[in-house]
Amino acid sequence: MNLTLDDVALLKQLKAAGESGRTVRVYNVRLALDRLAKGGYVIARPTCLDLVHYRITGRGKEALAEHD
Repeated sequence: MNLTLDDVALLKQLKAAGESGRTVRVYNVRLALDRLAKGGYVIARPTCLDLVHYRITGRGKEALAEHD
């Protein structure tokens, strides 16, 4: 899976919020977050309708290091 610039930007935002795991609101990023989860860059678990708990995986950390 190739990361788009939007995917990399979202990963950077998630890392800034806390890479070890946080719960975020997912108004406009649900599809992008699902794409990152399917690619193995994050682990995302919906907690309710508009919240998702995520954690950046090792693959996600490598992708961030590659794009910095």
